[in-house]
Amino acid sequence: MTKFTVKQIAKALGADAFGDLSLQISAVQTPAKADVSELALAMDPSYEQALRDSNAQAAIVWPDADWQGMGLKAAIIAPRSRYILSGVTYLFENKPETEAGIHSTAVIARDATIGEDAAIGAFVIIGAGVTIGDNARIMSHSTVSEGAVIGSDALLYPGVRIGARVQIGDGFICQSNTVIGVDGFSYVTPKPGAVEEAKKTGQITEASRTDGWQRINSLGTVVIGDNVEMGANCAIDRGTIENTTIGNGTKLDNLVHIGHNVTIGSTCLICGQVGIAGSSVLGDRIVLGGQVGVADHINIGSDVIVAGKSGISSNVPSGRVMMGSPAMRMDLNIEAYKALRRLPRLVAKVAKLEKFVSKDDESK
Repeated sequence: MTKFTVKQIAKALGADAFGDLSLQISAVQTPAKADVSELALAMDPSYEQALRDSNAQAAIVWPDADWQGMGLKAAIIAPRSRYILSGVTYLFENKPETEAGIHSTAVIARDATIGEDAAIGAFVIIGAGVTIGDNARIMSHSTVSEGAVIGSDALLYPGVRIGARVQIGDGFICQSNTVIGVDGFSYVTPKPGAVEEAKKTGQITEASRTDGWQRINSLGTVVIGDNVEMGANCAIDRGTIENTTIGNGTKLDNLVHIGHNVTIGSTCLICGQVGIAGSSVLGDRIVLGGQVGVADHINIGSDVIVAGKSGISSNVPSGRVMMGSPAMRMDLNIEAYKALRRLPRLVAKVAKLEKFVSKDDESK
C-alpha cells in the first residue's frame, strides 16, 4: 500500500498545508468514517461536526476552517473543493493491474504494430493492420478490428469493441462494453414513405405505404481526438460517407449513443443516456445533461448547456442555456413552467366568470 505524507499530498495538489506535515496517509475517506491513517475529505463547513466526531488526524478542509479546534494535527486547505477532489482521487487511484507485454491467449495479426511497453490482456483480438501506441493497456476480451489506430497511453477496460478503421488519439480511456464504429441506423424506402409524407403533410395515406426498408451502408468510420473518455455501454456509429468525429478532451458518460456522421467539438461533457441523432453538429465546450435528446441534422453552437431530459429539435446558437422539451432558453422555459402551474387556477377563474356571465344574460 502506497503512503504519502501530508506535505507530499499538498505539493501534488498545489495546495497550502499546515500542522504536522510528516503524518503518513494511506487512503482518503469521508469524515464520518476516517481513521487515524486516512485523510478526511471535509471540504465544506457542513462536514464540521462529522470531522469533530471522527478519528482523523488530517483532513482537507475549507478556507478559514478552525482545523485545530476540530482536533486535527494537520490540514490541507481546499479553496475549490471539487478541483482538489480531482487531484486527490488521481493520487490515490487504484489503477487496473496490467503488466506490459502480450498475454499468451491474445490473438494478434502478423502485420499489427504494438507500441513499446503496451499491455495486451487475455483473449484480446487485434486485427490486420492495427496500430497500438506506446504504453497502451488493452484489457481482457477486447477487440480491435482491422486498420484501427489507437494512440499512446490508452486504457481499454475489458470487453471494449473498436471497429474497423477507427482512429483514436492519445490518452483515450474507455470503460467496458462500449462499441465504437458500429453501422449507422440509416435506411430508405424505394418511394417516399410514411415518415416523409408525415413531415410534409402531417398525415399518412395509403400512397406512402412501402414493402420494406433498404439499408444504406456505412462507408465512413469514427475519428476520436486526444484525451477523450467514454463510459460503459456507449455506442458510436461510424459515418455513412463522412466520418463521425469527436474532438479533443470530450467526455462521454455511460449509455451514450452518437449517431452516424455526428460531429462533436472539443472539451464537451455528455452525460448518461444522451442520444445524438445522425448528422448533427455540436461545437466546443457543450454540456448535455442526462437523457438529453438531439434530433438529426441539428447545429448546436459552442458554449451551450442543456438541462437534463431536454429535447433539442431546432438549431441552438452559441452561448445558450437550454431547458425543456422542446427545449427553449432556460429563462423562457421557467416562465412557461410557472404559467403551466397557474393554469388550474386560471381555468377555475374562467369557469366562475362563465357562470357569472351566463346568469347575467339570463337576467336580461
